[in-house]
Amino acid sequence: MGNWVNFSMLWMLTGSPVAAAAILLMAYAIADWYTFGFLRGVAHAVADFQRGRRLRLVLLHNPHDRKARADLGQILISQRRHAGAIEVVKPLADADPHDVNALYLLGIACLATGRVDQGELFLTEVHKADPAFRGGAALLELGRHRIRRGASSAVEPLRAFLEVHPHHVEARFLFSRAHQLAGNAAAATAERNRCWQEYETELPYQRRRDRLWAWRARPSRPLLYAAIACCAIGLLGTALQRSGLAAPAHAAADVRSQGER
Repeated sequence: MGNWVNFSMLWMLTGSPVAAAAILLMAYAIADWYTFGFLRGVAHAVADFQRGRRLRLVLLHNPHDRKARADLGQILISQRRHAGAIEVVKPLADADPHDVNALYLLGIACLATGRVDQGELFLTEVHKADPAFRGGAALLELGRHRIRRGASSAVEPLRAFLEVHPHHVEARFLFSRAHQLAGNAAAATAERNRCWQEYETELPYQRRRDRLWAWRARPSRPLLYAAIACCAIGLLGTALQRSGLAAPAHAAADVRSQGER
């Protein structure tokens, strides 16, 4: 309904439905670029789908291609097809138990499919073998999934991750949630404030990436933006209504003046 109202108002202003649609699409694209990047996410999803089909063909002809198997497993995880990812990646770990990338992908997939003990074991092994792997992503994944399960034990891996990456916005927000689950309200509030402070000091491209986490840490900010947008739409609608009422009045006055002549 809101989209139709916006389109109708733009149509009245421009006099052309094509121009109104173009302006509306451009406005959405600009807003998406500076906020959550849904359009980029859709583009990446389409590219991953096409690439996944090509990788399946590669594995069909050469099932021992480790790179193609690892890349396909990563794509399946990004598509939340975790059971399929386990089937694809497990042969990599069976052939080389020290392949940290395979263990990392298996850990994520196992946690997502409810195999908590196996998933945590794989991610712990990844961290022990290479603490710097993907910037300490194993610890961050452990913290994420423990938060989703409502486990206060998420404090330990997130604290260890933040000791190495103290400016990570998402980890700060998750750390606040972990303290909240542990019943430490003061620490949770302090971490939410720190999360917002880290977000404010980031570069523009980093802000686009971390805006969701910062807004979750301080929900008053998106509510303020929504209120401003609603006020702007209301003022624009009022202006259009007044202009629409003024036009018939002027037309009637012109008709009367011509009749008197």
